[in-house]
Amino acid sequence: MRAYDIPTGGLADGLAAFTAASGAKILYGAEVTTGRRTQGLRGRYTVDNGLVELLRGTGLSVRRARPDVWVVVDPHQTRTSAEAPTLEEVVVTGSLIRGAGDGPSPVTVIRRDDMERAGHGTVAQALAALPQNFGGTGNEGALGNGGDRSGSNGNFASGVNLRGLGSDATLVLINGRRMGGSGAFGDFADISTIPTIAISRIDVLLDGASALYGSDAIGGVVNVILRRDYEGAETRVRVGRTWDGPSGEHQFGQSLGARWTSGSILAAYEYNDREALPASDRRLAGDADLRWRGGSDRRLYYAAPGNIVLLDPAVGYLPAYAIPGGQDGTALQPSDFIAGAVNYGNQRAGLNVLPRQTRHSGFLALNQALGDRLHSNADARFGRRDYETISAPLITVLNVTRANPYFVSPVGASAHTIAYSFANELPNPVTNGHVESLGLSLGLDGDLFSDWRLSTYVAYASETGDNLATGQLNSLFLREALGATPDNPATTYSAARDGYLNPFAGIPVNDPATLAFISQGWARSEFETTTTTYNLQVDGSLFDLPAGPLRLALGGGYRQETFWRRISNFSSAATPTIGAPADFDRDVAFGFAELRAPLFGPDNARPGLRRLELSAALRFEDYGDIGSTTNPKLGLIWAPAQDWIVRANYGSSFRAPNLRELHDPARQSPTFIASGGQATTLSMILYGGNPDLKPEEADTWTAGAEYRPAELEGLTLTANWFRTTFDSRIGQPTSENTALALSDPSYTAFVRRVDPANNAADRDAVQEILDRPSTSLGSQYPATAYGAIVDARWVNTSQVDVEGLDLGVRHAVAYGSDRLETTLNLTYLTRYDVQTTPTSPVVSRLDQPAYPLSLRGRGGLTWSRDAWSASGHLNYVGDYADLTGRRIGAWLTADAHLRYAPTNGPLAGATVSLTVQNLTDQDPPFYDAIEGVGYDAANADVRGRFIAVQLKRAW
Repeated sequence: MRAYDIPTGGLADGLAAFTAASGAKILYGAEVTTGRRTQGLRGRYTVDNGLVELLRGTGLSVRRARPDVWVVVDPHQTRTSAEAPTLEEVVVTGSLIRGAGDGPSPVTVIRRDDMERAGHGTVAQALAALPQNFGGTGNEGALGNGGDRSGSNGNFASGVNLRGLGSDATLVLINGRRMGGSGAFGDFADISTIPTIAISRIDVLLDGASALYGSDAIGGVVNVILRRDYEGAETRVRVGRTWDGPSGEHQFGQSLGARWTSGSILAAYEYNDREALPASDRRLAGDADLRWRGGSDRRLYYAAPGNIVLLDPAVGYLPAYAIPGGQDGTALQPSDFIAGAVNYGNQRAGLNVLPRQTRHSGFLALNQALGDRLHSNADARFGRRDYETISAPLITVLNVTRANPYFVSPVGASAHTIAYSFANELPNPVTNGHVESLGLSLGLDGDLFSDWRLSTYVAYASETGDNLATGQLNSLFLREALGATPDNPATTYSAARDGYLNPFAGIPVNDPATLAFISQGWARSEFETTTTTYNLQVDGSLFDLPAGPLRLALGGGYRQETFWRRISNFSSAATPTIGAPADFDRDVAFGFAELRAPLFGPDNARPGLRRLELSAALRFEDYGDIGSTTNPKLGLIWAPAQDWIVRANYGSSFRAPNLRELHDPARQSPTFIASGGQATTLSMILYGGNPDLKPEEADTWTAGAEYRPAELEGLTLTANWFRTTFDSRIGQPTSENTALALSDPSYTAFVRRVDPANNAADRDAVQEILDRPSTSLGSQYPATAYGAIVDARWVNTSQVDVEGLDLGVRHAVAYGSDRLETTLNLTYLTRYDVQTTPTSPVVSRLDQPAYPLSLRGRGGLTWSRDAWSASGHLNYVGDYADLTGRRIGAWLTADAHLRYAPTNGPLAGATVSLTVQNLTDQDPPFYDAIEGVGYDAANADVRGRFIAVQLKRAW
């Protein structure tokens, strides 16, 4: 990797400067550079990536003839027999045809140097900064803070959610290969274990692309390109911390590479440790009483001291009497209870906003030529991520009878239900676990005849995880300690001998042994997903058109997907319950083809038609369990003048239902759901798979233009319109919006209101569910306590319609030794419409909490001179409103970066950088969230000002 500082200008001059600076052998003819200009190149690059950036927008591509020889070619010109055969080409995401140059789909490229200048220490941080990426799913900062509606990210992974269509609708590749699925459903890729030190660049295809890449490529494709060819060594150390100190980050990376005449090898390792961010250090996240910010008191009536609650079948439990504080429960009288008063508990006390995460990741790549016409490549990637976090305080409903010696009734009743919090008596539950990611790939590339080439590979990817939550309540032990059930001989505890739990005290008085007995509960979830792919492709020229060769890529392959999961718990029985493993698999056969037809180009250009190129792609996939799907894609590139390029696309995409969505066993569990005001209704939630699911389908349109005026060197303006209509969306509408399941009319079809206390049919229906072996906490509450049955099973039900505009500005200019670069990227959504069921109304979710917002942007200015560079960026999130119409303000934050990277002298090869994110320490805009969180965690974060120092040395 070397440093380059090549100004905007003629391409021939730019290539000459690049050759001199790189020392590489770069072959090109005068005919490919005549009349072409380059936008220049600045920063540190490998030869491969540097040439890709230098040639961007020129219509040219680069091929590697040998490990130390590169050839710049015009893909629209026929290769003559006199040309040397080429073995490897730099592939650009968005086309299966190697060396095809720029394509009709919009692609955003995040270069290695871009990540360093922005101060992003991980791939997840770099992608989170994209205006097109929505943070509502696959985001550890949204999980548990009210921002993740899916609730499927229990392993605290980091995914990508382009256009807000779902992390499962964005396909993530590493060097063009699929990753193993992560999350509770194995339906999205976890990018947190990708070693940053091995990154070459990240291509983000902002277009549906199932015709090229298959299932999941609805919102777009993220292709993380890792280094394959590097000579030397690089060491990186990064240390960062929030300004006020609660959360620090430490990172170390090392890479080693070597080249020889016929090949190369690269090895990289990275360690990253990020400390937890406690909610107690961020009041917006840790205090559910939001009145201090002009909001509501969102604390719960599960408190210490507790509240006697009464069941209203229409709205659920309502507080009736507050247990007085300041007394130990031994002398409590009926007249001491406070009628109409409510004790409140802070459900956000003691938990973490972000977990502790420790990551180890490694990458090994080997390239070897096998003669003049065949080239082999192999790589291996491994990552392990360990996490630990503190969950919310333990709260529950206690059913207490006169068998408890502390029992007192304000009305002379024989039993009462108490809403209680153990926040002052037991530590919050702790969740810890680990995830391991593995990727293996072996490929062969070879010349066949003329310019036809063959590429084949076999790839294996897996993701395994183990999640353990400890310190939870065991409902059987809890009832025994309360005296609600007789002493259980299967336990070592006897309430009569060891002491009863006292829920009537106003201060902590319960014996530690009693508390330890009832909090032995735990829950464990284990999973493993695998993806094995066999792929074969050939591509080359069919015949010549007036503007160049008609080029074709076609191929096919086979993919096997597996999912294994087991859930165990110790929550409602005297011994642990080890769940039966869920083990699913399926086979997928596929075939694909892509055609690129240049109709006008340099050889036959005419006014208004300097370039015109059509493309078409088609992919067929046959699933053994859900049938088959065929998806086309059509594209156009048109250059009406030298300064303009117009692109347009249409394609259909799909997402196959994941294996859990199809085959997940039925299960049920109780949940309290808000039903108006502070009232909650105990509801039985039904979960499970649906073998009759069909693939999700989407139609995607994009159209855009790029303007590079010759009279304003270094200026590039881009505008891309997009629209995606997403039909037969697989989802659990009520599960994704549980808090609104009983209050939003859109979910009426999934809710059955019941009154078991007064209706025998309702009582029988609830009791039948409670008696099922698959019901969790079935004995926690009596059948008469339930007020609703909510169906959260998977269905093809919803439709999502997204439309908007991406705008970009880039201007690079040199003033003597000073170079300035201005960038601006905006995403403006005009539509995010959701139809929950075919019969429900279409509702706009745009500019609502936990949904995508209409305006997001990032702009910056970078200055560089010799070894020094400095940059500043502004990040903007537009204002919007909550469901009550209350405004949530816009959020503007600033980032700054300073870097020193000498290219000569004793420090040559070293880089020292300082990064400050959220320079002015701006709090996120206030949102009066029902969960008791004072910000919208899907669209903002509370980390605050973060400072990082990085030292890098190339050896």
